[in-house]
Amino acid sequence: MKNRPFDRLRERLPLLTVILCTLQPVLDVISFWQLRLGVSNYFTMTARILLLLCMVLLGALVSDKRRHYLLAAGVILLYLGGHAIACIQNEGGYLNAAEDLTDQLRTLVMPLTALCMITFLRQNRAVFPVLLRAMACNLAIILLIELVSVISGTDPHTYEAKGIGVRGWFVWTSCQSAILSVLAPVSIVWTLKRFEGRLLPLCVTCLLAFGALYAFGTRLAYLSLAAVGFGMALSLLLCGKEHRRQALAVGLCAVLFLALYPISPMVRNRTAVNANAAIKQERVSAAAAEYGVSIEARTTTDPDALQAAYRYNLQGMVDRFGIERVAQQYGYTLDADKICDDRYRKIQFCELLAQQSAESSPLTRWFGLELARTRQTTEVYVFETDSWELDSEPNDPENDFLGLYYLNGIVGLCLIFGFVLFIALRAVLRLLREPKRLFSPEFAAFAIAGCLALAYACTTASMLRRNNASFYFALILAALWHLTRRPEQKNG
Repeated sequence: MKNRPFDRLRERLPLLTVILCTLQPVLDVISFWQLRLGVSNYFTMTARILLLLCMVLLGALVSDKRRHYLLAAGVILLYLGGHAIACIQNEGGYLNAAEDLTDQLRTLVMPLTALCMITFLRQNRAVFPVLLRAMACNLAIILLIELVSVISGTDPHTYEAKGIGVRGWFVWTSCQSAILSVLAPVSIVWTLKRFEGRLLPLCVTCLLAFGALYAFGTRLAYLSLAAVGFGMALSLLLCGKEHRRQALAVGLCAVLFLALYPISPMVRNRTAVNANAAIKQERVSAAAAEYGVSIEARTTTDPDALQAAYRYNLQGMVDRFGIERVAQQYGYTLDADKICDDRYRKIQFCELLAQQSAESSPLTRWFGLELARTRQTTEVYVFETDSWELDSEPNDPENDFLGLYYLNGIVGLCLIFGFVLFIALRAVLRLLREPKRLFSPEFAAFAIAGCLALAYACTTASMLRRNNASFYFALILAALWHLTRRPEQKNG
């Protein structure tokens, strides 16, 4: 039985959901300008932590299954304790506990937010339609911010050094690409419900959502455009003959932007990347050639030649682990595509660091590395200016699941991935059992958004370890849980 004292809170859950959702792009913009103006991110970080605490407290108060919150708290405390012990055991001890635990909390935002949203959806059936509207509203806010940034000439661009792509006042490129991608199908299905049978509003929403992904300029954004366009069109066809016109409209809007592929920002960026790759190879080969290595060689065992070649992107690794270990990890390569690949470098750095840390702290593989240990102060090569700068080089993996593995350990990875897998498998199994009842445009939209979120998690550090995007992943998981509830469960 529900606690009567909190019934008023339950009635206000739709309004509180709107506030929590619409605050997200606002906090993102504040974060952007804090960084640009050199101001500490203390305000936004504190605001996000307070919002999370308020959500958890509110969820616990209105929930009739508070044991879930107590269980979550117990698991989190045990995990964080294990992680802290692993960090303390390392040589030199805990370098920066406050920073590291803050980073660990960022990872926990997604499951905690999802747990709270599931509670909100259970306690008030009006929350789901409001959630749809709030997510569509967030896309509109983001598009407005992008427009203002372009008009004012303050758009930082997706690829700043090349001046390619429209990003708006948002810090993390991969995160913003992911957010646009997952909001697109949800906004389309909200328009379908809000303007039932009307094609003009649907076409406007599709053109705006697809246009934002097209202009963003990343490969994943462009692939997301195709996935959302054709995925939603096919889903609408499967939902019944009455949706044929809408399916055709969505598909045609996607085809329009896909037809513009040859002149897309993504193609312009890939052309620039390929041109830069040739220059990087020339510089790497020339550095090795000074030690008698053939200009055409792609491998060498000469440590001096490797030292010179690796200076272009691997100097931090060499400073930390020595040329022999780094050369062995890289297969003694002189291939600039591999040497200058930042994503690959960060993964290899963390692997060498995990091997090194395991010698003093056996718990490292189980509970993860300390974030501060992944940074290395070194001379960093700036390709655009062909110069060297002393900087603290970050080596946090640009892949959510590998990031979880190295920084949260096997235990952290299993907890987060297990949570996602549980909700995903639950949704799939219930859909297979009752396809006619459960399959709907709303389910299709959130399923497509969930698949895109996982794709971003597998290829970028955007969906599980960045609070702004992980919030949306939590909403998607909560919505999938809600949409696959049994009819009798939706009454309580």
